[in-house]
Amino acid sequence: RASALQKIAEGVAGKVTECELRFFAAGGASDLMAINCSARFDHTGRRVGAVLTGRPIGELKRAYEALHRAHRELQQAQRKLVEQEKMASLGRLVAGVAHELNNPISFIYGNIHTLDKYRGALAEYFENSSVKGQNDALRRRYRIDAILADLPSLIEGTRDGAVRISDIVRNLRRLSFSRPAETQRVDLERIARTAANWAARSKKTRAEIIFDCDESVVVDAHEGQIHQVLVNLIDNAFDATKDVATPRIRVAIRKTSAHAEIIVEDNGRGMSDVVLDKVFEPFFTTKVVGEGTGLGLWISYSIVKEHGGSIIVANQPSGGAMFTVQFPMNSAQQQLRADEGG
Repeated sequence: RASALQKIAEGVAGKVTECELRFFAAGGASDLMAINCSARFDHTGRRVGAVLTGRPIGELKRAYEALHRAHRELQQAQRKLVEQEKMASLGRLVAGVAHELNNPISFIYGNIHTLDKYRGALAEYFENSSVKGQNDALRRRYRIDAILADLPSLIEGTRDGAVRISDIVRNLRRLSFSRPAETQRVDLERIARTAANWAARSKKTRAEIIFDCDESVVVDAHEGQIHQVLVNLIDNAFDATKDVATPRIRVAIRKTSAHAEIIVEDNGRGMSDVVLDKVFEPFFTTKVVGEGTGLGLWISYSIVKEHGGSIIVANQPSGGAMFTVQFPMNSAQQQLRADEGG
């Protein structure tokens, strides 16, 4: 009321003013009105009064608001359609890539097992060779003992890599073919430490990794998929801290009656608002060409959602990014409590 009277007074004083207001009558408030107030002057320039004109704009304003909502919903639907088309194209690509990778992976598996058998045979041969003196000199010359000692870890590492490639292919296939996977009881601290070791070996980083975990946090999940989620999150944390003087990554695991929570945070520079909005979109990456596909966090998001959980990202007040993953506490945790009680 005071604001409306002030606008009218300014109009009477000589200004042309506009405002929006409602009139109150015995029947209640009127529809919203657009009021224009301007002074009137005679031929000598003396102010002789003012003219107020008004028109109802309530219906027009409601129509504009409805149009704005419809436009916003249309934009959201358009973004969803674009993402669905991306995923359809990705599904076709992944199906072909997975098929092409499965064959060489099978060859690697077969060759590794054969190589392991050959290693055992060679080791036995050198141990039981009859010409002992000559063999000792040759063994030292060609470093046979060192090679034989190194072969088991090399073979095991190659086998682990082949298993990991196979898991990656299967997880990529989820982008086109969503199928329920067999679940098992997964100890989150154990899988987090394993994932951190994987990520650290691939990055050869000097970052300090701090674990802050509640005891015995267990969920029903697909272990390989949870492993991949944590590898992706910790790998991104390593990338975020590569230019930090004292890089530090913290992995925390908490449990409540309803959820198991995994927190992965770093002391990097954090993310811009644009990156925060797009970080879980497929093909979005801030890395240079050749260093990232933009699929890691999207796959992680899909895995967490398929497990009935949630994943969010935010910047910490002290700097750096923080990813928070939540899984529902379910039969695995209930069974663990029963085992501990019995």
